[in-house]
Amino acid sequence: MKLLHCVTVSLSLLVSPVFAQDLLKPSTRGDSPTINGGPATDIVSEPVVHAEGRIEAIGPDKGVVTIAHEAVPALKWPAATMDFHARREQLEGLKVGDHVRISFQAEDDEAALVSIDKR
Repeated sequence: MKLLHCVTVSLSLLVSPVFAQDLLKPSTRGDSPTINGGPATDIVSEPVVHAEGRIEAIGPDKGVVTIAHEAVPALKWPAATMDFHARREQLEGLKVGDHVRISFQAEDDEAALVSIDKR
């Protein structure tokens, strides 16, 4: 009986982490921009980076905004002008020439906005 109890407790300790892993899987999100063929939200494991810049172009139909941003030391990026993937609702109320503060996530040479605020 004691052996059966020990085996049962041991198995329950081994099985618990398996179930916990399912809770860590990201939920699916609809209507998000894509990066490298997958949803931009797939890079949520990347750290959020902040920068300031000026909007150079807006393509709400393509889900892209072009921003001339300051240097981003956290990523060792120099000041540059680049496209950021964005959801249509993030671009509402913005226009070319607006100065903005952005929070984004980057993977390789692709970046997706987490937030964008007019300055």
